[in-house]
Amino acid sequence: MIPNEITLKTFLLALVSCCLLAVLPARADVDNRLLNQRLSELDELIQDGYRQMRLKELRIAQCRGQMKRNVSLEERYRNNLQLYQHYMVYDSDSAMCLINCNLQIAHCLARKDWQADCMIEKSFIFTATGMLKEAEDELERIDTSLLPYKSLLNYYGQRVYLYSHCSQYQGHLEDALGNEYYLKEMAYRDSIDCLIKPEHPMYLWYKGWVVLYKDQEMTDVVRLLKAVVDCAPLDSRLDAMNAYMLARLYEEGEQMTDFAYYLTLSAMADVRTCNRDIASLYELGRYLFEQGDIDRAYSYIHYCLQQAQLYRNRIRLLDITQTLNDIHQSYRDRNNRQQQRLRFYLIIISLCALILLFSLFYIIRLLRKLDRQRVQLRESNQKLSEHVQEISSTREQLTETHAQLQEQNAQLEQTVSQLKVLRLQQEQTLEQLQESNFVKEEYIGYVFTMCSNYIDKLNDYRKGVNRKIKAGQLAELKQQTDTPETVQMELKEFYRTFDTIFLNVYPNFVSDFNALLRPEEQIVLREGELLNTDLRIYALVRLGINDSTKIASFLHCSPQTVYNNRLKIRNKAIIPKENFAQVVGSLGKYGHNV
Repeated sequence: MIPNEITLKTFLLALVSCCLLAVLPARADVDNRLLNQRLSELDELIQDGYRQMRLKELRIAQCRGQMKRNVSLEERYRNNLQLYQHYMVYDSDSAMCLINCNLQIAHCLARKDWQADCMIEKSFIFTATGMLKEAEDELERIDTSLLPYKSLLNYYGQRVYLYSHCSQYQGHLEDALGNEYYLKEMAYRDSIDCLIKPEHPMYLWYKGWVVLYKDQEMTDVVRLLKAVVDCAPLDSRLDAMNAYMLARLYEEGEQMTDFAYYLTLSAMADVRTCNRDIASLYELGRYLFEQGDIDRAYSYIHYCLQQAQLYRNRIRLLDITQTLNDIHQSYRDRNNRQQQRLRFYLIIISLCALILLFSLFYIIRLLRKLDRQRVQLRESNQKLSEHVQEISSTREQLTETHAQLQEQNAQLEQTVSQLKVLRLQQEQTLEQLQESNFVKEEYIGYVFTMCSNYIDKLNDYRKGVNRKIKAGQLAELKQQTDTPETVQMELKEFYRTFDTIFLNVYPNFVSDFNALLRPEEQIVLREGELLNTDLRIYALVRLGINDSTKIASFLHCSPQTVYNNRLKIRNKAIIPKENFAQVVGSLGKYGHNV
């Protein structure tokens, strides 16, 4: 039914739709996941139908409570009209009572425009409840020449609503009569299309039917409707009608997922507003029934049946009854198929039971045979256990013997290790003795030679001194004994002899000693030099002389000089200082050049 007033919400939705027209696509692009989500929401709304009805009654009670008593007839007319909007598709009896009351008020006030509006609304109630003849009679009594723009649109809209119900009531029994009603419906739709303005709240509703039935381009209408529906809160009858119209356009474009989605939105709006003249949920149920979702289709159709019975919608009851018969037939077919599958499964289970019974007898026979084999096996196990015990005792004896052998082997290995250690110690002692003997032999020979040479030199020096005294050459003798050149020459000769003897015994001493120093601190000898002072100090350390005083006496220098040189060399070492003297004492191998 056409609303009587243009609400602010409807105008704002139309404005938003115009703004979004350029950016929204014509296709909804709804996927199955979103559709299933909306269907689940619709299921919850239907299950919570009692709550929706309580909210509806509460809104009606609030509307009644806002009405003032002892008001003028005009105020009473408007109050009844406002209350009628709540009852229009919710309670046909209450709606008819309010319309009759307003019709009396219009007669009392001699308002023919109000009388026409009441007759149009009365025709709507008659049409919605299936009283088509009475609905047409009401419209025939209206003088359309006196109707203003708004009432004339309502009149044409009611004509369309009436003839669509007539076509629906006739069905396919009388095609000629049904075609006549269809032609009348289309004629009045054309009249509305010529008369209606874009700012009218029902503009998109009627424009959608025009492009649908005349096979015109639907893109612009779809975009406008989609913009309005997507922004709508889905809590009014106009929202339900716009969503229903958009669904029908998508159905015409064979976009069935979008069709089902927006049909679901329309049904949600109808359920929220407790619209008992509900068409979207009925068509959604038929679509789901065709898709094979019988359970959900039955739930939706059964809800529509309850609402149609409460509203006394006779035409809707006929369609719903036929659809329910089809659903019941589908249930029976499904039950028959389930029974056939059940019988098939029973036969399979019976065969399995026979096979199981046969298998049970066979298993019992095998178990008896297994028992006999188990007895034989037990006897064999007893004999085997006796043999195992004998083997175990033998094994224990072998284990004890093996343990004894291992103990003896350990003792033997310990003895061998001790012998190896003793042998190694003996070899080291022998090597040390050999080295000591070698050093002694070498140095004794050199010492004897040096002593003999020094005796010869001392004898020659004595003879020279004696000659000078006999010759009276005291001045020359005094000059000879005053100069230290002879001593220095002899000391150099002594160092050269020591260096030669030491390097003859330890030829690798210099390279081994440099290996103990950092690369940049290694000792580089001058040409013709065998050892320098630092090397001679540690050469004496290698020979076992660690006392700095003895080393200073041997080298004819002060003990502090020896100490400073030793400290300087230790600071250049790559090994710990405290171990340096001990490592130097083991450098070099004797006898390489012997």
